[in-house]
Amino acid sequence: MNYLERAWRSLSTRQLATLTHVQGRGQVPDWGARPHRVLFLRHDRIGDMIVSTGLLRAISSAFPTLSLDVLASPPNAPIIRGESYINAVHVLDKRRPWSYPALAWRLRQARYDAVIDCMVTAPSRTAMLLMYASGARHRIGVSGRGVDDVLSLPVTLPPGARHVVDRLAALGTPFGIDPERTDFRPQLTLRPEERSAAEQIWDSAGASEGTRRLLVNISAGWDRQWPEDRFITVLRELRQRHPKLRALVIASPAEMERARSIASQGNAQVAPTAGIRQAIALVATSDLVFTPDTSIAHAAAAFRKPAAVMYAPGVGEWWYPYGSPHRTLDAPERTLDSLPVKRVLAALEELIPPDEAHIPGSNLVHDR
Repeated sequence: MNYLERAWRSLSTRQLATLTHVQGRGQVPDWGARPHRVLFLRHDRIGDMIVSTGLLRAISSAFPTLSLDVLASPPNAPIIRGESYINAVHVLDKRRPWSYPALAWRLRQARYDAVIDCMVTAPSRTAMLLMYASGARHRIGVSGRGVDDVLSLPVTLPPGARHVVDRLAALGTPFGIDPERTDFRPQLTLRPEERSAAEQIWDSAGASEGTRRLLVNISAGWDRQWPEDRFITVLRELRQRHPKLRALVIASPAEMERARSIASQGNAQVAPTAGIRQAIALVATSDLVFTPDTSIAHAAAAFRKPAAVMYAPGVGEWWYPYGSPHRTLDAPERTLDSLPVKRVLAALEELIPPDEAHIPGSNLVHDR
């Protein structure tokens, strides 16, 4: 860790709050009076970006005078690039701290009027410094996290808000967005060539008209790994019960050997995915998704694809596929090892589409 990183981390939240203290608290600007530039901070994971797309869409359409930019991370930047409601995407690469000064200079040059802190639970020192670096007069974020002095427009979470999307929705209130009357479901856009490439992969797996397309993702963090033999059992059992079912297995590059083993023993095929956009296209053209708790679950929600998702205890109520058909499979113990095959099969059976008038991959998909 270099000097800059050590200095960054040595600053306490309280010290940062003092450094970035803002004036003019509570003064909501007249967004429609003139053009305003707004920066949304989402410099973390892929799934976090996906669940934020409903809020981003709502903010960008709140006033024709608003121009919305996003500060992303290298993994999640591809999710938002190309969306018509986003003006520009900046990237913060924490692995390249020497690039921070140049990023801060670009943010200042953009002359943002407002910056939005995406964190809705715990405070983030990085987010506080980015708000300061942006030079924006109006700083929007959730109150009650110990950083209220940093915020000029603190927002309060609605009573009973549990899911992260419902919590994010509160960040739209300074723009006059009513959380009760706004659709905050995630939504992603596929380019025609992305959809076409995914269709070709399904075709190569024998997923012709009249078949069912099951996409199985096996990759997740160490505490969200499900044993290989159980994936194999599920795939074999489903294929026996549903002869028209065709399954594709996807995985991170580090787990491709494991994916090939599961696919070969489970009567399925491995799908090549050069990046997250290719994986998302396969989600969009599937009929059903089975995955541990990862961004693939949120991609399924973005395309309204039924999904069975495995979670560590207590996580599902915060991160289930929002606004989309799903079954949450909460493990009884800390890791997914404790989740039995029987429960998984029951959940998948409930989500498999009926045979009548079925067109593969025909759920709601947004193309451009």
